[in-house]
Amino acid sequence: MFRIPKSNPWPPQIDLSTVRETLAYMHDDMMRVPGFEKLRDALAVAIKEAEAAELTARTKSKALINVQFLPRRH
Repeated sequence: MFRIPKSNPWPPQIDLSTVRETLAYMHDDMMRVPGFEKLRDALAVAIKEAEAAELTARTKSKALINVQFLPRRH
């Protein structure tokens, strides 16, 4: 049986665009509730972090697409 070593676990597969959209939905709701300004601001920071992570993930995936494998020389 194959096991993932705990010293080097695989990164989880997360749909960052869905995370960002969900946070935006919650942020919009908090804008309408008096007294939740700190929560609204924290969600705004989380949205920016999700956007930055999404951009990083996109640039890394583009780098993987551009990889060229060379034939093995004997």
